[in-house]
Parts: sequence; structure tokens; C-alpha cells
Amino acid sequence: MGKDSPTELARLRALEALCDPISKELITGLGLAPGWLCADVGAGAGSVSRWLAETASVVATDLDTRFLTPGERLTVLVHDVTTDPVPGGPFDLVHARFLLETLPDPEAAVGRLVQWLRPGGHLAVIGVDLTVSALTPHPELRAVTGALLEVFREQMGTEPTFGRRLPPLLAAHGLTDIRMAVHPLLVGDGGPGERVMRATFEQAFEKMVTTGRLTVEQVEAGRAWFGRPGHLDVLALMPVVWARRPGPSPDHGRDARPAGRRESVSCADDTGPGSDG
Repeated sequence: MGKDSPTELARLRALEALCDPISKELITGLGLAPGWLCADVGAGAGSVSRWLAETASVVATDLDTRFLTPGERLTVLVHDVTTDPVPGGPFDLVHARFLLETLPDPEAAVGRLVQWLRPGGHLAVIGVDLTVSALTPHPELRAVTGALLEVFREQMGTEPTFGRRLPPLLAAHGLTDIRMAVHPLLVGDGGPGERVMRATFEQAFEKMVTTGRLTVEQVEAGRAWFGRPGHLDVLALMPVVWARRPGPSPDHGRDARPAGRRESVSCADDTGPGSDG
């Protein structure tokens, strides 16, 4: 699993198709404007970073930046959110998705991200919660998603419900205007949610079998479930949480961080936490 997988870019593109409409609607509603300085944390394949850079200056961070390209107003930075210094800023917007749940200490990471914000700046987070899959009426899906969660917990210490615990944590850090929405991740329709999950399953199936979490027969049953008439289900929830750091509206006449560069501030292992889409 990870960006060395030959299917990873396709998985990230599916994740973009699933989440970009949510991210763009949310950020537009927050008032994205010229002069903003934005951080896209765990930027993946960079679709949100590129979109933000059409209007604002952007620092796109990830442990592995092979799918990210610097551009006008867009700086690409190898960065580990769990250990590295603040990558510039302070920021008018910090955006992250499918990231915090994968970190070894997501609460500490949230505290860091809050400190990246300038007064009046916004934090926008999209998470994923696979625990709802335990309630699926389809035993084939229940088996493969249960095994996937076990693999995630073993490899990354995943906290699958962290996104739903985020609002009170943000309040404890002093953020205001805290809001939350929840979107379903649908499978069985051939859409982006299904493409994300099928690619994720395929990356993990070998690990599931070799560790005894699934039999080969269960893997094949999980694969066969998709594409059958009437096989539709909600396999996960995507909690979307956004909040604002108290303070006056920022002065957008300032000089922004120079963009269009690829940089590194760490020697982080690219297989570690800190990468999403």
C-alpha cells in the first residue's frame, strides 16, 4: 500500500472525483479570495492545490510529492505534519482530507494545524469513517472492510472515528464557528466512492490473506460483490468539519510566500503517515 503501488495514482484520482466537489464548495463558501495564503496538507495528487492556486497562493505538503507539480502561486513541499516545522504561513486556510485518521497522534496534529492559522483563518477537514461498514447487510463487504480496518490500525494506528470527534477538539483549541456535515461513501454504483474503495481493497488484499485476516475465498467473494445488479450500499461516512480561528479579517495586501518551488524540510520516510488525497 502507498504511492509505490501501481494503482495509487488511479486511487488518488478517484478520491479527487469523490471529494473535490465537497472541498471546492466548502472553501468557496468560506470566501476564498486573491491574497489568501493556503496550506493543502497531505495534498496527494494535487487537484485542490491547483484549484486553489488559480486564486490564491498555496503550499502543498506531503511526505511523498511524486504526484505534485509546482506552479504559479503553488509551492510543493516534502513535509511531515507530525514532526516538521510550520511550512510558512500563517495561513488563511488549512485544508486536509482523509489524513488525520491515518496519523499516530491525530490530536497533536490538529493542535499543530490550528497554530498554522492566522487570526481569522479557516481550518477545513474531510475525514472518512469506515466503522459504519460493520452494519452492512452484505457479509462479503463486512468481511473485507473489517479486515481493511485491522490492517490500517496495525500499519498506521488508524482512528476511524476521529473526524466525528473533531468538533469538540477544535473548540478546546479555541476555534469558533465550528460546523459539521456528513456525506455518504456509496459503493455498487461504479462511481468514485466505489473506485476509491476497490483500489484500496486491491492494495490491501495480499496483506489481508498473508496475515490470516481473510481467506482467498473471502477476497474473491468481496470482489464478486461489486457489479451485481442491486448491490448498492453506504460503506463509509465522510465527516466534513470546518472552523475559524478568532481574530479580525486578515490584511491581504501582504507579500505571500514565494510560489512555484519544490522544497524539502525533512528526511521523513515517504511510507509513513501524512499523505491523503
